[in-house]
Amino acid sequence: MSHLEVKPGHSWGIVGRNGSGKSTFAANLAEQHGASLVSFEVEDQLLERELREDDSEFLDRIDYGRSVRELIEEVSPSASDLESLALALGLRPLLEQGFLTLSTGERRRLMLARALIQNPPLLVLDEPFDGLDQAFRAPLKRLLEGRELFLVANRLSDLAGLVTHLAYVENGKCLLAAEWAEVQADESFQHFIELGEKEIEIPAGQALKAPAGPLVMMKNVTVRHGGREIISGFDWTVEQGQNWKISGPNGCGKSTLVNLVTGDHPQCYSNQVEVMGQRRGTGESIWDIKSLIGIVSPSLHQQHRVGANALSVVASGFFDSVGIYQKVPPEQLQIAQAWLRLLGMAAFEKKIFGSLSYGQQRLLLIARALVKKPPLLILDEPCQGLDEMNRALVLNVIDRIATSALTQIIYITHEPEDQLQCLTHELRHDGEQWLSETS
Repeated sequence: MSHLEVKPGHSWGIVGRNGSGKSTFAANLAEQHGASLVSFEVEDQLLERELREDDSEFLDRIDYGRSVRELIEEVSPSASDLESLALALGLRPLLEQGFLTLSTGERRRLMLARALIQNPPLLVLDEPFDGLDQAFRAPLKRLLEGRELFLVANRLSDLAGLVTHLAYVENGKCLLAAEWAEVQADESFQHFIELGEKEIEIPAGQALKAPAGPLVMMKNVTVRHGGREIISGFDWTVEQGQNWKISGPNGCGKSTLVNLVTGDHPQCYSNQVEVMGQRRGTGESIWDIKSLIGIVSPSLHQQHRVGANALSVVASGFFDSVGIYQKVPPEQLQIAQAWLRLLGMAAFEKKIFGSLSYGQQRLLLIARALVKKPPLLILDEPCQGLDEMNRALVLNVIDRIATSALTQIIYITHEPEDQLQCLTHELRHDGEQWLSETS
């Protein structure tokens, strides 16, 4: 086992497979050295606080939580460089916005601002680039250059130019710790970055069928939230046989579109939104429509706080519920187990969801979305938190079921590396407007 030393001028990249314990390792380092920590877990704690202190029922308005400015100033009340940092991270237009109105990427940038504004001698950042669009990666890298930091990353490309040393973690222990070139030349590290080929056999189970006609149709849709107009006069149709990629900067409304489709955004009922041939707000059963949709998203991930084991989380996809509240037929349990085996999670069948790493949790939620073979699969940053091998596996599985006409895809990602061959169309926001293109 190697020893990791913190020395002036050193910055460390921490890598390892999903479930290797690298996030716990990094959190322990932050505690030992009194460093500022940015992680999904810390972000979830802030979200829990804002939800717990929601005073909407006592006010004559909706409580959207503390503003971005308040959340930055609470950790550094006398910060003189708040405006310049907000500008660098694209937060200046959002300073007066409530936390609960922010998109996934905007929340991520806020968490980074809260850490950077304190100008700590040491930073520990766990996947800081996940959820960020490409426009904010270069500015963030400039803010981090030359700093002493520990940077956990599943993508080696995120570490380039930022770290001088690498630490390779397995089972919560640091197996290799040395300069970048030395670790990369090590045989065990080479095994880590080798993707290899895995035979993919889609588990059994009858695929669900969509009714005739477009899967999704939106006409002149406008959505306002927290004083902002997120979407304005928007038209979009997803026809049978089409697989769509949705791209654009943080905050442009990508996840809002997803929530309009799933019925999880209240303004879907005040707009002309049709899903599976049924108009939202006309007495349709939301569960009948949801039964035909599988979804993976950061917000769904945050909702999974139940004490269910891995097998139950996957099987819950048959019921579109967070948790299971009825007896699961044996044949459905067998299908869920087959998905666990395919994604390399069979050994964790009885492990509680919350005890697993973020990447392992994401694999379970992907299996949960796929288990019923829905006619429409919505993937909002599905590979967030996955290591190189698991990203390749998941994208292969998605491509396989899409090209077999088992499902259609709506796919949101900021990562140019994560490519799906099955995509036929792209809905792209250029910073000003939505553009529809054929792939």
